[in-house]
This record gives sequence, C-alpha cells and structure tokens, in this order.
Amino acid sequence: MNRNVRIMLGASILFGLSFGVYDFLLPYYLDDAGISSVRMGTIFSMAALAMFVLRIYVGHLSDRLGRKGFYALALVGCALANFLTPLFRALAAQIALKSLRESSAVVKDTMHTVALYENAQKRFTEFIARTNGAEFLFQGIGTFVGGALLVAVGYRTSFFFSAALLMAAFFWFSWGFHERNTEAQHGEAMQLRHLWSFGLPVELRILAASGFVFTVGLSTSHCFVMPLFFAKKFAVSAPIVATILTIHRITLGLPMLFTGRWIRGSLKALYVGFVIYEGIAMSVSALIPHFLPATVVWLTHDLVGASVWFPIQKTLIQRFAQPEVRGRQVGQGLAVCSLGGIFGPLIAGFVADVSISTPFFLSGLLMIASALMLLPLRVEAENPKTEEA
Repeated sequence: MNRNVRIMLGASILFGLSFGVYDFLLPYYLDDAGISSVRMGTIFSMAALAMFVLRIYVGHLSDRLGRKGFYALALVGCALANFLTPLFRALAAQIALKSLRESSAVVKDTMHTVALYENAQKRFTEFIARTNGAEFLFQGIGTFVGGALLVAVGYRTSFFFSAALLMAAFFWFSWGFHERNTEAQHGEAMQLRHLWSFGLPVELRILAASGFVFTVGLSTSHCFVMPLFFAKKFAVSAPIVATILTIHRITLGLPMLFTGRWIRGSLKALYVGFVIYEGIAMSVSALIPHFLPATVVWLTHDLVGASVWFPIQKTLIQRFAQPEVRGRQVGQGLAVCSLGGIFGPLIAGFVADVSISTPFFLSGLLMIASALMLLPLRVEAENPKTEEA
C-alpha cells in the first residue's frame, strides 16, 4: 500500500465517522423540526438531482485539472453543510444544505474511485474494498457516536462535531496526498457538449441502467425512513435504533476489508447473485411482524449482499471506462446510478404514511429487478490491459 493509498484510507475513515453521525441525526432533526415524511422525501430527492449534475461536471474537469483539488474541496463542502444544518429549520434551507452535502459526497466518491485506480490499478479491487470497507465500518461507529451525542449534547454540538471530523480529513488529505502526473491531466479539452454526450461503452450503459434501478430501490429504504422504520413499527428508542444502524454499517464495512482479496471467478455471477439476495432480505424483513427476527433478516442484506457486489461494481466500472476520459465516464456512469436517488425518497415519502413497512418491501423488489438487468452484461469483454487491474 503506497503513501497515496494510505492517505485515502485515512480520509475514508474520518469521512465515514462524520457521515455516520450526520446520517443518524438528520432524520430525527427533520422530524423534530416538524417536517413531514413527504417533505423529507422532497429534501432527499432534490439533493439527488444536484448530485447528478455536479458528478458529471466535476468528473470531466478532473480529466484536465487532476483529482486532488476536487477531492479536497468536496470534503470542505460536506463540512460546511454539516456545520450549517442545525442552524436552520426551514424547508428551503434544508434542501439547499442537503444538496450541498450530497453533491460534495458524490464528488469525493468519484475522485476517490478514480484516484485509487490510478494509484493502485493492479490491486484496485482489494484496495477499493478495503478503503470503502473502512469508510462503512466507521460509518457504523459514527452512527453509535451520533446516538450517544444526541442524548448527551443535543443536535447542534453533534452536527458541529461531524463537521470538525471532515475538516480534519481535509487537512490530512491536502497535506499527505501527492498528485501523480497521469493520464488524468492529459484528457481532451473541456467542451460543454461532452457533459451530456452519453457515448458510454455498452457495458457501462448496462451497469449504469442497472445501478439506476438499484438506487431507486436503495434510496426508497435507505433514506429518512430507515431509522423511522424501527422507531415507529417496533416502538424502539433512539439508542436502540442507533445500535441497529451501527451494526448495519459494520456488517457492510467489516467484511469488505477482506472480500476484495478473495473475489474470484465470474464477477457477473457474483454481482447478480448477491444483489438478488440483498433484495430478498430487504423485502422479507418488511413482512416479518416481530422486532428481533425482522431486524436479524434485515441486517443480512449487506453482510451477504453489498459487501461482495459493491467492490465488484466499482471494479467493472473502472475496467470499462476509457483511460483518456476516465473521470468523465466514471462520473457519467455513477451519476446515472445516483439519479435513482431522486425517486426513492419521493416513493418512500408517499407510501410511508400508509405503512412504514412498504418502503422496505418495494426497495427489495427493485433491487431484484436491477440484478436481472445485468444478465446481458459481457464481463469477458474487458480488454487485456485492464484485466490486470
């Protein structure tokens, strides 16, 4: 593991810890502010739209200007949004701040993925699993910390703490990461028409379309409704919900520290199979009426799902992206995936008032549908050069 990879690992840990605090607090804060489920859905949906636009644009710019500056600015953007969130209760302000937070987060994710590939191409699957696994693991720890802080010091100080962690990540990354003079700085001249010219390789189009449907499903359950599902359906306290969501992130992050090393064989079969299991676990958990069995089944959706398919998806996206426009094509592919996040929270907002279980059930069905869309994917079509990644 070289210096740049170690720096990105440290930044991922700090980012994950901050995100865990923020992500746990926000639905409770919005509920406390009297914002309805439908309006919460609007906040999350508008944020996803902003994510879509910025992810493509910054990915394209980074092909000319490099990755480091955008990575660092993304950390600052997240910190600013976290810091300002508890200072406002108006719907418009929360839409703006959530949009800033999520746009910055997806820029960081795009830059992280591309920069990691450029610094560790031959061991990318292992290192993307390790760095993302560490991030998710510390999201779980951050969720627990967020629950404790909420009880101990309230919303404002807790959000400020999450912002401080992001600023620490900014200084760590800015000081330690050394930009390499790679293909990223020799991309084609920036032209606005390229941002909306989705001339992606067919494999990336399949991955993006499947990712879009999956994200609709994921964001139907993994939004403001996630903590409220346990709180309202089973009448459990905030500390218990925090514990569940902590375990939720650990069941994703901890296995991913190791899965990148043993993933072998048909990447397509693994990808499809583990996404299908995740969808089944999500839908079945919504149908179980008792707290403990429903929670146990739900917690397996990452342990026996995303911990395997997530690094595979990141690897395939990098393999099929063209080197000279890698930032733009990775940004485009991931942006199409994230576009699904516009619709999931809106769906959740409307159906949650009917039954708090419905978002989870619909989420699983959409995940299964997204897996079936991957069947035409020809993974054996990667070129020999990228096969070494």
